[in-house]
Amino acid sequence: MIKWFKGLQHPEAFHGTDSRSPYFEGWYHKLVSKTKRSIVIIPGMYRSGEVENEFSFIMVFDGNSGEVHFERFSFDHFVSKTNAYDTEIGKNHFSKDKINLDIKSGSFSIRGAVNFSGTTPWPVNLLEPGCMGWYSYLPIMECYHGILSMHHNLSGALLINGESIDFNNGYGYIEKDWGRNFPQSWIWTQANHFKKEKVSLSASIAKIPLLGTRFAGFIVGLLIDDKLYRFTTYRSAKIKYIKRNLNEIEWVLKQGNLTLSIYIRIGKKSGKLYAPDKLDMVKKVEEFLDSSVKFRLEEHQKLILEDESDYAATEVVGDIESLLELANNI
Repeated sequence: MIKWFKGLQHPEAFHGTDSRSPYFEGWYHKLVSKTKRSIVIIPGMYRSGEVENEFSFIMVFDGNSGEVHFERFSFDHFVSKTNAYDTEIGKNHFSKDKINLDIKSGSFSIRGAVNFSGTTPWPVNLLEPGCMGWYSYLPIMECYHGILSMHHNLSGALLINGESIDFNNGYGYIEKDWGRNFPQSWIWTQANHFKKEKVSLSASIAKIPLLGTRFAGFIVGLLIDDKLYRFTTYRSAKIKYIKRNLNEIEWVLKQGNLTLSIYIRIGKKSGKLYAPDKLDMVKKVEEFLDSSVKFRLEEHQKLILEDESDYAATEVVGDIESLLELANNI
């Protein structure tokens, strides 16, 4: 119990040492160069609850081509700390400060290192151990979520299939998921290339199972300079409305005297990311790295900031109509 409690204070660390099957854990790195080239790197591990299938992996998603490479490793090649984000998979190393990659597999190759500076994690304290708040203390949750850095600066380069990508003066974002499975349906967007410097938006809403019922749980963070505005279920934020019209989503939330309006236009080029299933990791999450997002933040109807980005990551997965129905009835 003490070990489990200490782990909650480190959402960035590995949580699967004593976990039951099925179980997965993955760290999501989004790297966007100064020239707006977007690459996603996801190291992780998977354990089936129905068959003997346990392995570690590294997933690479190129936003330009839409190609997704999924490299499997023996679970013996997976080493991860339980009190910090420090993970090794084969010759590859991942932490809150940098990533080092060295993979050559068939026609795919990736090598290089990217360093992170000025990381801005979602605050962790006793009452709210990360972005899930007190829900983190419930051991029956299907999936747990952590935001390791809303925004940070990049330096370094990656050589992907012979092409060198310079990430100097680019921006990064890190989050992670762990648990038994992903939700049935969700909407998620993230961007930190806005007109104003050091602005980052991460917004997600999902259909969450709990004690035989389901509810629409949401986590929205807006970082402006060094201030994080939080709109979350556990802080009793309210959804004024959320609606979808073809490839556009409009979402308006209230938290006390604050009102946040989010407008998402889903991109045109996507890749299919692998996600946990009963027997294996399978291609089932369509992600776009060329979406656009706008937001408007007001306090007492007075504008704090309005901004937009054309380099947002977006996922819209599952039965969205039933999710929106749940959300609009909160």
